[in-house]
Amino acid sequence: MASKQPCARYQYVVTPAGPKILPVDEPSCKDEESPADYNAGGYLPVKVGDAFKHGRYRVIRKLGWGHFSTVWLVKDTQTHSHSALKVVKSAGRYAETARDEIKLLSQVSSFAPTHQGRSHIVSFLDSFSHQGPEASHICIVFEPLGENLLALIERNKKKGVPRPLVKVIAKQILLGLQYLHDECDLVHTDIKPENILISIPDIEAHIHSELSQSPSPTSRRVGVPLPTNQQRARRQVQIFNSQPLASPGRSVEDSGSGRSSQNNSFIAQMHLSRMAAAGATSREGLPMKGSKGKNKMTPLQNELDAALSTSWRDKLSPTLASSYQSTSSSHNLSKLRNQDAAERPPPISVKIADLGNATPSTKHYTEDIQTRQYRAPEAIVGRRDWDDRADIWSVACVIFELLTAEYLFDPQGQGELFTKDDDHMAQIIELLGNFPLEAKMGGKYSRELFDHTGALRYIRTLKPWPLKRVMTEKYLFTEVDAASLCSFLQPMLAVDMRERVHARDMIEHSWLTLHGEDEAIMEW
Repeated sequence: MASKQPCARYQYVVTPAGPKILPVDEPSCKDEESPADYNAGGYLPVKVGDAFKHGRYRVIRKLGWGHFSTVWLVKDTQTHSHSALKVVKSAGRYAETARDEIKLLSQVSSFAPTHQGRSHIVSFLDSFSHQGPEASHICIVFEPLGENLLALIERNKKKGVPRPLVKVIAKQILLGLQYLHDECDLVHTDIKPENILISIPDIEAHIHSELSQSPSPTSRRVGVPLPTNQQRARRQVQIFNSQPLASPGRSVEDSGSGRSSQNNSFIAQMHLSRMAAAGATSREGLPMKGSKGKNKMTPLQNELDAALSTSWRDKLSPTLASSYQSTSSSHNLSKLRNQDAAERPPPISVKIADLGNATPSTKHYTEDIQTRQYRAPEAIVGRRDWDDRADIWSVACVIFELLTAEYLFDPQGQGELFTKDDDHMAQIIELLGNFPLEAKMGGKYSRELFDHTGALRYIRTLKPWPLKRVMTEKYLFTEVDAASLCSFLQPMLAVDMRERVHARDMIEHSWLTLHGEDEAIMEW
């Protein structure tokens, strides 16, 4: 018996030409790419089971999507292993960016392969062109990785990611950037949680396990809106729901891919007076330390248990596992601390991905860099002399976000009163203090943001709230913890880029060292 087709829905619409009855567009899949982006120059329609490169790569399921591409889990029939296939939009600007990325990835793979930071850059495996129904699409093959840091933040949005875990992640990001900056002379220009992915131990075993347990890929057919003034028949496209590889022990449903709230910057509360969009909700800060009982796990252990998969802990030796259960024992702690750190498996391993916007430090491909919330001051004012230290500003913003589950900066425009750039600079000055006139000027947009004295042109009333006070007053850090964190973040947040540190300067910073109870993270 033929399946019953759903009834088409219509709506009554009053138009300039009179009332009309028009079909209601089918809603696109939740949190998936827009059907409109499947028009000419856009995405390639891909289905589970499709083959690429003369049958070498066979599509298993959709991992995710972005503005430039969709990403698919594929099985390599030559190596009998799995890979991630990035299928880029066909428009010329996207193809050019993809070709640049392939060139950079090839160079990155060849520089100093033994450098400690090389393992924290995603591995490039293959590239080729695929002829679609309407155009050719560039495809890039990568090693398969797990969820991005945004998913980790979303899973810990009430408390923030546990500090010891953030320290490990921060050091690995800095090592990866040191490799890009010093060995490859490249600036990533788009460091953000979405572009830092979690590596999964024994990836093939994990993929086989997940494929055997996870639900089959689901999709829905949706209409592709026609471009303006086109009369041809409206076509449909099959959009699959994303199924990113979950961290070990996590279900796919636990792997978030989007933010749950808007305007979720810590500083939003300060801007109600100059923002019309009042009532924006923000995620909670870190909790105060709980009371300790003789037979209870410590708050840190509970946070770690909630943050990551217990199956990672299970992979460790019985010695480490048993010492986790008896961390109150000074003997076991001492034994654990005295082990050679190089012999301990890292609790988490992250890799920097998406080098499509990377550029040499002195020969820029573009001056329009960085995602808004992670954009450095020199990029906001439109300077052309930025370098690798723009990435370091972004790293500090990411670390704050990991700790608090809130943006450090989330500027909002206010109609004709001021722009997002105005509000962004105001938030920076409120948090970090004023900075020299010389650093404010010299950019394409400097005169639009500042007057001749260096004062903000359109926002006159500022409410300073220094970073250390933010950490103690809102996030309940102790004075000692806040001071330690600020000693790490503030050199990376030097507003004048000439005063900002490089990645190599921060890798051995004392804040990154695990102390005392922090050692419990080594069991993950």
